[in-house]
Amino acid sequence: MAATLQPLKERILALDVLRGFALLGIFVVNMLDFSSSALRAETLGSRGGDLDQIVDIAIAFLAVTKFYLLFSFLFGVGFAVQMRSAEAKGRPFVAFYLRRLLVLFGIGLAHAILIWDGDILRLYAVAGVLLLLVRRLSTQLLLGLALVTAVGGLLFFGVMGSGQPVSSLLQEAGIALFREGTYGELVTMRINQGEVPDIQTPMVLVMFLLGLVVGRSGVLEDPTRYAPFLRRWWKWALPVGLVGNALLVYGFTIGDSWLTSLGVHVGAPALSFVYLSAVLLNASRLGWLAPAGQMALSNYLTQSLISTTLFYGYGFGLYDQLAPTATFALTFVIFAAQVVISAAWMSRFRFGPMEWLWRSLTYGQMQPMARAT
Repeated sequence: MAATLQPLKERILALDVLRGFALLGIFVVNMLDFSSSALRAETLGSRGGDLDQIVDIAIAFLAVTKFYLLFSFLFGVGFAVQMRSAEAKGRPFVAFYLRRLLVLFGIGLAHAILIWDGDILRLYAVAGVLLLLVRRLSTQLLLGLALVTAVGGLLFFGVMGSGQPVSSLLQEAGIALFREGTYGELVTMRINQGEVPDIQTPMVLVMFLLGLVVGRSGVLEDPTRYAPFLRRWWKWALPVGLVGNALLVYGFTIGDSWLTSLGVHVGAPALSFVYLSAVLLNASRLGWLAPAGQMALSNYLTQSLISTTLFYGYGFGLYDQLAPTATFALTFVIFAAQVVISAAWMSRFRFGPMEWLWRSLTYGQMQPMARAT
């Protein structure tokens, strides 16, 4: 029997805080690709001086894949929250959510072609259809499906190799486009490049499923009620996460597909749940992240727009010009500005700019933007 979904009464603070936190972590990782060829040329951890190399390794150990999976988990939670809200109001859900995914895919496609090729929105839109298919399954079946997917992904990429993001297939001449190419040349490159299997994809699906389970359980609505449970995560998730991500970094360094796959499918999600537990237990103290989380889509796209303008040849041309320590610090400067701007924006408006567009296109009519005074 499917789990009973309780109606949602109000916006969940912890969910917005988690989105804001995940947004920062994703930006830290994306900045590696925005600012340099470290991921494309596989030089991460060998750049610059000792401090630069430490920063690179720390990002790989603590952030790479972890926040991508955390954001995937939150997508699953958001799905459960919206389904509960629709059912509580007696509104049809499937057609609405399919329109929502279609619009998200369109936004992601525009992002991938016009701004940056590391877009995650298209994958989320496609994978979101899975949640519609399994939304009525019991918790036991969902957990079983998640386990099978995780093990299957671990074995597949252990045998076949880790795969590469689309952009990593570029040769040095292709990388040079980011330093010297015109905007039109980069758009053409993004249109013409193909797709390859991404080692993170199976765990994205797993985290979608786990997010659905947690989203309909009510944990996020009152994290303090589940504090003992959340603290128990640390007894196993932290050591598994630390060991697993050490294997991930080492496996990536020496080119061992099994160690890399083990790190991605075991170590990365374990550390993601450590972050999840820590943020939930301190959600009330981290409320300043909530406005940034409420307009996560707008902030995510803005990060891409600002960063590509700063680093690509058609902008300020700083690609491969700044040290890892400098770009790491710049990440926090930009995000701090986003936090301040998001708080000011959300005090006046109901949605972020892109959230408003997403909602308006989904409903087929312009939505009211300003908050009632």
